[in-house]
Amino acid sequence: MTLLSFIRRDHAPIFAALLVFATVPALTACDVLKKSPEETTIPTDSDRWQQKLGETFEALPEEERQLLSRYMLRMKLSEAYESGAMPRTTIKNAITQQREYERLHPNNPTGKKSPVIKDTNTLTLAERYPVALLPVKPSDSDSLNQVKLQFVLSNHGTSPIESFEGELLMQDAKLKIGKRFVIPKTPFTPPITPEQSGKVVIESSIEDINVMRAIRNAQDVTIVITTGTLVLEDGRIIRFSQR
Repeated sequence: MTLLSFIRRDHAPIFAALLVFATVPALTACDVLKKSPEETTIPTDSDRWQQKLGETFEALPEEERQLLSRYMLRMKLSEAYESGAMPRTTIKNAITQQREYERLHPNNPTGKKSPVIKDTNTLTLAERYPVALLPVKPSDSDSLNQVKLQFVLSNHGTSPIESFEGELLMQDAKLKIGKRFVIPKTPFTPPITPEQSGKVVIESSIEDINVMRAIRNAQDVTIVITTGTLVLEDGRIIRFSQR
């Protein structure tokens, strides 16, 4: 019996274990290359950050989405933003910083006492309740022209928003005529509190290729409410009319 035969017969389990162990570092290295949503860098454009993050923002737990929203609002109201020096950081760091800030300032989580805050009574309806378009997701329909659109309604008013219905107008430099979308009555559960956002989802048939191109590049799209009704938690009804 040769030494090689002895090793193969009596030590095969050992060699098998060593072979498995040797492959572990390679698998671990592959896993490390996968970037988690929390390691994503936040865009410094505080007006379109949520829109630019797209599905990365949606993948976060609800609590972290709220913390990140308050962090971005706080940054927008800070002197750093006013001076054009808004810090570039990751989602994870921003959430950690916001948690600590709210622990130290439980009654002022977004820095609302900043002198750059505008009186909400001086804002137009469009400024008080802006709408943005999130990146397009495939529709459940088999139609190639049927798309699922997600709009984000922000609340810069003083009372939570319970529901919205109306018509939105999408405008883009590539479009000669804006595209209109009808929004059925959409309740928000829970209501959209001041300085937070809620999502409106519709399916729409898009036949114009220029419109399709525009919605796929959502960051260049402008959305305005032409007609509509907002029902607030305090009982007020806000009506939009631009016709």
